[in-house]
Amino acid sequence: MERFKDLLLSAKRGNQDAMEKLFVQYESLLHKCSRVNGRVDEDLYQVLLIEF
Repeated sequence: MERFKDLLLSAKRGNQDAMEKLFVQYESLLHKCSRVNGRVDEDLYQVLLIEF
């Protein structure tokens, strides 16, 4: 498995494969952070995806 720092730097340079690997690693965290009152807030999830 690639190191996080290498993946991040590669993604920042525009490597789509590295971006997808990072997304797979952090998708569950994005869902967790977008929960409000036990339900996924779709608008919040979208904002988190944009920031990601």
